Amino acid sequence: MNNQIQLNTVSTLFNTFFGTNGMGWLMVKLLSIPIIFMILLVILEHYVKQKSVRYYIRKNRIELLTPLFAIIGYTVSYFFSSNQGLSLFLNIIITFIALSVIIYSKTKEKDFYFVSLQRAIDKEDWIGDGTFEHDRVYNGYKITNSFLGFIFSKCLIWSDYTLDFESKILKTSLGVILRATNLSNFVMLQVFENEIKPHIWINGFWQAWEPAKENLIFSEKLSSDEWYKFKFQCNKKSIRIRISDINGHGIFDRVWKIPSGSIYYTAPENSGLITKGVLSSIPFPINLEYGTIGFRNDGEETAVIKDVLIEKLQGVVEIENNQISFSLLP
Repeated sequence: MNNQIQLNTVSTLFNTFFGTNGMGWLMVKLLSIPIIFMILLVILEHYVKQKSVRYYIRKNRIELLTPLFAIIGYTVSYFFSSNQGLSLFLNIIITFIALSVIIYSKTKEKDFYFVSLQRAIDKEDWIGDGTFEHDRVYNGYKITNSFLGFIFSKCLIWSDYTLDFESKILKTSLGVILRATNLSNFVMLQVFENEIKPHIWINGFWQAWEPAKENLIFSEKLSSDEWYKFKFQCNKKSIRIRISDINGHGIFDRVWKIPSGSIYYTAPENSGLITKGVLSSIPFPINLEYGTIGFRNDGEETAVIKDVLIEKLQGVVEIENNQISFSLLP
């Protein structure tokens, strides 16, 4: 008899919550809406052709989903409208939670930044000197007469990351800046039509290395009439450089290790730093463990940049003798 009563009680509760008009079934139907919406967001993000739209969705995914969950919360609250005090309390709580989630998402450090560089306002977060402006003909940003270069201000404390972008070298070369703590300290990889010449700029003094000695010669030349895809992966003391044409055909894939030690600057005789009869040099230690990205072209050098993506490495990547191993962080 007792078992029958218990069975009837369970059945009644199940029908109350999961019956056609039950609260549980209502919650299942309401929660199915955001789940379907999340799946659609993932699909849209994957297949959408415009990179700016794709990365906008990825960047603001939480902000897009939060109002939807809030609307569902308000809908649930509506069913308690007979108790106005409870309904008002639930609405306040839902609004507070939604606002808190959006504020937290905005203050949380991003793990990637995408800048299309196809609009005039895309220059806001770049600092530097020279010409770095939108070019309507090429629908990108053209860099000229920039001795110091332009760097992206939002990644100054990033260490290991990848830089992806598209570029067309119109004349001479393109200077790609990595690990820039400011405009006087950074790595610059100068891309020519058939080679890359690495530089280090420390406290206003240059040190360059020959491409042939660093094994940075291309097997095929780049054309000034073509757009190319560039990818630079910074990990510890290594930079992996990959270049492909717009269709994904690989042209160059090499690893360059950032030199360690110091750069020595020999002071001119009229500087007051030379002891009579003794040639003096000032050492500047190479310390480029972190820093943002940027671009530099000076003199006749001219290039166009667009679709810049900077993304933190999500695991530990070891690069040794052009062999790449990857493991997820615990």
